[in-house]
Amino acid sequence: MLPYAALPDQRNTQLGVYVQDQIRYADRVTLVAGVRHDRARSKTEGAPAVVDTAWTFKVGLIGEIGYGLSPYLSYSEAFQPVSGINPRTGEPYVPTRGRQYEGGIKWQPQRGILVTAAYYDIVEQNRPTNDPADPINVFQTGEVTSKGFEIEGAFDLPGNFQLTAAYSHNNARVSESLYTYEEGARVNDVPRDQASLWAVKAVPLGADALLRIGAGVRHIGNTRSTGPTSAITTPSYTLVDALVSVDWNRWTAAVNASNLFDKSYFTACRTFGDCFSGNRRYVVASLGYRF
Repeated sequence: MLPYAALPDQRNTQLGVYVQDQIRYADRVTLVAGVRHDRARSKTEGAPAVVDTAWTFKVGLIGEIGYGLSPYLSYSEAFQPVSGINPRTGEPYVPTRGRQYEGGIKWQPQRGILVTAAYYDIVEQNRPTNDPADPINVFQTGEVTSKGFEIEGAFDLPGNFQLTAAYSHNNARVSESLYTYEEGARVNDVPRDQASLWAVKAVPLGADALLRIGAGVRHIGNTRSTGPTSAITTPSYTLVDALVSVDWNRWTAAVNASNLFDKSYFTACRTFGDCFSGNRRYVVASLGYRF
């Protein structure tokens, strides 16, 4: 059994102030720019308070070049306090910081069709991860880099059908680490490939009611966990979901089923011996009213 020791209490507060502006030029180009200032305070029982501050910026540009095409570029920065205390040092974790470049294009040739493709490059520093030498401890990896692309399409089809398809590829790797064996390895528990397909059929029920029947499939690629002397791969899995809903005037009644066929699978396995089971089939019924 792993040893257990109570950690001191910790109180975290954060205050953020931001300014953002949007400029439209020649009815074809839109520029969005913003700046944010954060102040985070962490007070650990028996230790002095720690204060972290940061300025972060974002800027985005999108243009309309005709034929339904709209290319865009964006840059953003991130600052996020991390709750918790390092059991080895007794010090609060430092905030994570990041930056993201993204470029892509949106294509909408006509109403009812929208296709988006994007490429991104993300760097995250001070990411919390489990310590492979001590599973109950969490340390902060030096730097993680994620590079990948996404493509998504939404289509309104004849016969009151709606179809949505998406695919993403994420090459997430540890670029700097306290442990040299991690450098260059895939980030633990992050799938490289994901895909989904969802279809919905709408059936009018008189003048005021609409029945929707939908089904979809989700595929999550394999994940990797790297340890000091070995690595383990968690297999990919594919799940089926379903939906039935009825809209009547301002009311909506719906039943959603996730993992419809009750498939058993693992979301992640670690080199220090534990595996995490995925959610089995569950069904949620809801009733809503729009005011």
